[in-house]
Amino acid sequence: MRNSGPKIHTTVEKLKLAIDSHRQGRLDEAEKIYRAVLKTQPSNPDALHFFGVLLHQRGRSNEAIVRIERALRVNPSYLDARMNLGNIYKETGDMAKAAAIFRKVIAMKPDHVNAYNNLGVVLRKAGDLDESVRMLQKVLALDPDNADCLHNLGNCYQDQHQIQKAVEAYLRSIALKPKQKDAYESLWQMFRRKGEIAAAADVLAKWLEADPENPIAKHYMSACAGVDIPDRASDAYVQQTFDDFAASFDAVLKGLDYRAPELTAQAVAEVFPEPQNRLFLLDAGCGTGLCGAFLKPYARKLIGVDLSPAMLSKAEGRGLYDELAEAELVEYIGRYSEAFDLIVSADTLCYFGELQAFFRATRDALRAGGCLVFTLEKIEDGAFGDFKLNHHGRYSHRSDYVSRALDACGLTLLSLRTVVLRMERGAPVAGLLVTAILK
Repeated sequence: MRNSGPKIHTTVEKLKLAIDSHRQGRLDEAEKIYRAVLKTQPSNPDALHFFGVLLHQRGRSNEAIVRIERALRVNPSYLDARMNLGNIYKETGDMAKAAAIFRKVIAMKPDHVNAYNNLGVVLRKAGDLDESVRMLQKVLALDPDNADCLHNLGNCYQDQHQIQKAVEAYLRSIALKPKQKDAYESLWQMFRRKGEIAAAADVLAKWLEADPENPIAKHYMSACAGVDIPDRASDAYVQQTFDDFAASFDAVLKGLDYRAPELTAQAVAEVFPEPQNRLFLLDAGCGTGLCGAFLKPYARKLIGVDLSPAMLSKAEGRGLYDELAEAELVEYIGRYSEAFDLIVSADTLCYFGELQAFFRATRDALRAGGCLVFTLEKIEDGAFGDFKLNHHGRYSHRSDYVSRALDACGLTLLSLRTVVLRMERGAPVAGLLVTAILK
């Protein structure tokens, strides 16, 4: 009897199948094939390289570096692998190593446009703005219509306070790629930070004219204009924002003295002083899993839920969660009834304005005596309205509204205190750390 299905005989065929699966987001399938190839050919540079990229996507960047460095020892002229190694260092915050790798690529191939472009980005992040501009200008000498480079150049000019040059670079980038979001977003943010609200709104209007259904532009327009404020950020906005942010998320937040995971852990410890691996626990809006290490000692089962598949891939790499789910929070929590001992939501409800839908779902999903711990960004109680959609796209809330909403949904407030969530542009971001229980 013959098998009717196709058989894969060669390493080349296996790698092609793995790469196709990888590009289509079927990471488990791709990883299995990469491992199979490397079992028979441990020094296959392509398998080492692409498997390294996959490991980085899954938050296992140290393992990724080992694999790609091995590929480069086998094939030192493998420029794509060298570029991706540089990108991993860039995204994990090691700008010195990233810069050295991109310079090595340029030494090997002096007209490598992407190496100059990436080096320019790294040098800007390292604070060497003049050298960054020089590298980006080299890109434009080689490729005058490089829209990504023009966006990066605009960012450098903005950091140098050369505002007119920044505007010109952003507009050139937009003219070349009218539906891109990056240059529009940077130009809008620049005007917003300078207090030029009318100019900022004009950028958003032009962005929406070019791409009417863009969720980022629509959300920012609501924030900027102060009209048609949604009860919460759209799923599309959240997913696109955090898919784009996932690669550099941990490194960026480390630079902001980000404290939400630590603060929520402290609040959990006040309710459950002894972590005994007994709780059925949900990390609601788990992101890359920064809360996971704090929560794992309390959990007999730890579930993470998030809308961003790229963030979930990073969380998976931590090896802390028993289950990860890609879903909207309220919808996902609504699948459970009297199930969870603890639900934690660190720095996620700032993408909700109206909170009662979340609180009602949480009430129904908690067991009697179950606990909810979360953070919000704070506005002063004297401010108009219960919540506000800020120009940066996140919501802030009044503490008295939070208390009323919890009570209306049958949850009992245990503690609510003002905290500093992180630093932004040298200023502390005031937040609320809240603990409630279901009696």
